[in-house]
Amino acid sequence: MNPHSLITTALFALFGTQLIPAAEVPPAVQEVQQAIQAGKHPFFAKGMYPDWSRLTPAQARIDSAAAMVLARHRLDCISKLRPEDTSFENTFLAFSQAQEELDMVQNRLYHLKTVADGEELRKVQEELTPEWNALGAEILANENLWAVLRHAAAQPWVASLSPAKQRYVQQVIDSFRDHGADLSPEQKQRKKEIEDEISLLQLQFSKNVQDSIAAWELIITDPEALAGMSADWMDKARKDAAKHVHGDDAAPAWRISLQSSSYGEVLKHCTIEATRRKCWEGSLSIGSGKFDNEPVVARIMELRREKAELLGFKTYADLTTHRRMVGSGENALRFVDDMMKKVKPDFDAECAQLLDFISRRTGRPTTAINPWDRSFFMREMSEELYQFDSESLRPFYECKQVVNGLFSIFSNLYGISFTELPARCTAPGEKKSPVTIDTWHPEVKVYAVTDDRTGHHLGSFYMDLFPREMKREGAWVMPLGYGKPAEGKKPHTPHLACLAGNLTPAMGDKPALFSHRDVVVLFHEFGHMMHCMLSNTELQAHAGTSVAWDFVELPSQITENWAWEPEGIAAYGFHFSTGECIPAELVNKLIASRYFLPAMDNMGQLCVAKLDLEMHMNYNEKFQGKELDAASRTLLRDWQIATTAPGTSIMRRLRHCITGGYSAGYYSYKWAEVLAADAYSRFRNEGALNRRTGADFRNSILSQGDSQSAAELYRLFMKRNPNPDALLQSQGLCK
Repeated sequence: MNPHSLITTALFALFGTQLIPAAEVPPAVQEVQQAIQAGKHPFFAKGMYPDWSRLTPAQARIDSAAAMVLARHRLDCISKLRPEDTSFENTFLAFSQAQEELDMVQNRLYHLKTVADGEELRKVQEELTPEWNALGAEILANENLWAVLRHAAAQPWVASLSPAKQRYVQQVIDSFRDHGADLSPEQKQRKKEIEDEISLLQLQFSKNVQDSIAAWELIITDPEALAGMSADWMDKARKDAAKHVHGDDAAPAWRISLQSSSYGEVLKHCTIEATRRKCWEGSLSIGSGKFDNEPVVARIMELRREKAELLGFKTYADLTTHRRMVGSGENALRFVDDMMKKVKPDFDAECAQLLDFISRRTGRPTTAINPWDRSFFMREMSEELYQFDSESLRPFYECKQVVNGLFSIFSNLYGISFTELPARCTAPGEKKSPVTIDTWHPEVKVYAVTDDRTGHHLGSFYMDLFPREMKREGAWVMPLGYGKPAEGKKPHTPHLACLAGNLTPAMGDKPALFSHRDVVVLFHEFGHMMHCMLSNTELQAHAGTSVAWDFVELPSQITENWAWEPEGIAAYGFHFSTGECIPAELVNKLIASRYFLPAMDNMGQLCVAKLDLEMHMNYNEKFQGKELDAASRTLLRDWQIATTAPGTSIMRRLRHCITGGYSAGYYSYKWAEVLAADAYSRFRNEGALNRRTGADFRNSILSQGDSQSAAELYRLFMKRNPNPDALLQSQGLCK
């Protein structure tokens, strides 16, 4: 087939009956299409799995430029449609697909930055971001495109579309308006300038966080300073020190980093206060000092406020929430404030209990806690109360066993199967194996998900579980591409995603042994993964996690429950060396400890949500011109336990709210947790492993994506509206 035929076929598929003659396709577009066929654009190669070794920063520049050529041409074609020729396929569907290749470049470049960051990746993202923003501004400035879409949305044929397509038509129109399509040319230009500056500031924020974490280390040469730490932890810290050229066999050293599996464990287990204090003080360096994020945050808040006002919203929180379940910034703040008030009496009582415990343990009256002692004494208090040391669970939480148990639980619930696929990390320039799937690191594994009833390959996902330098902290799921929707009897093509984390790695001669918190984190992220893998929507734009932001955490929050259920633990809790099942006594103690100091736990999350909302709603009044740390403390003083030393504001390092999708949206964790507690009541009543209930959750929530509103999907599963007190009731906090 000649190049012209290929182009014509591609355009016919995109624009339906409005066939564009090959002669009218610009030479630049023809050149890109030919390069695609020759395999010269790996960022948007059509294969199921990317060749990660070929996705270099230099290639990103080439592929981004090519993708923008295609996007501009397709958008131009839509803009030239005559009113009488418009249809859903050649307007809204074509619009949803116009930037497909560019989306892949951005998505995969961002993914690589989270799992394998580096100076070249940062540089290319800084270079390309203004170009991407420029294209966005062009789209908004394209009056012909906006006129075609507006006209098409008002046509009688819209009423004959399926509900999902009608929903998408309205979403496109609303999105254009939310992004400033009705602004004047001068206002559009200012909006572009704002977005360009915010994008670069966000990159700087992430760089400061990453670099400040990498810059700090604590080298210990006296093992007595690490009393209380496990032998496995000590072995890992010694090897880490040697890797960074500290100590030797004759005079060993131990290295503590700002990875949570390093300094976080010291704060919980080390009996030497001086060491704990040094670690806590080290954590204050994140986003501070040489890597100061305070001016970055201040400028981002100013720009977000200006952008919201430019678009006709009172606050940035109103801009981000008006099409979510909560409806407005004021409603979100009211939700948070109401929960804080409900939790406050129990919170005060729990703080008093903790301070009394510390007084008894130390032999001196305690009215305020040292921040470096908090995790340590909370662990000790829990162990005394429940006669249970959570570290006793580690031998029963071997990584492979936990992953296999996880698969077993949800295979049963959702009627699916998991198969590990052959994978290999290919070095740049090395020839890729034709029988293995390429990965970005040797530790990464790949799994396929198959529907048991139909045999359909639903999707595949990468699993990258362990910490390393230049990998983002925390845990997350990254969709890497949703499959094309089903056509007739032909099922949708497979989805692709990545589950990444920083769980406890192997230490010494032992395999990776997880803490229970590691297990809960893994289950949480797996809930997001099921949302991706089990998606089956009419439109690709509605697939998977493309839902209202305050609904996206429901699948993840509800999935955490199986990490606590006896039936769930029985699937993954086996001793790593003997194979024995986890003793019932340990399971009972674990379950009893689940809601240890629940009011304090809730209040901690609510404080972050309140800080996030107040900064995005009332920055001028409560933060502008003030020192960020002090203003944060003032705002949250009545909602936090008294401490002997001030910390820094979490907004110096919380990428969720500054560079991620949780800006003015952190409340959604607690919002979704309420929904999850309520929705899980069905499993509690009908059986934690009830396949019928699992199938209903799959069909009502996980498969639906954003094809209906979040409220409609929730009612579809629960047959009623949510109970707002479900979470607190489940924790014994709301009588």
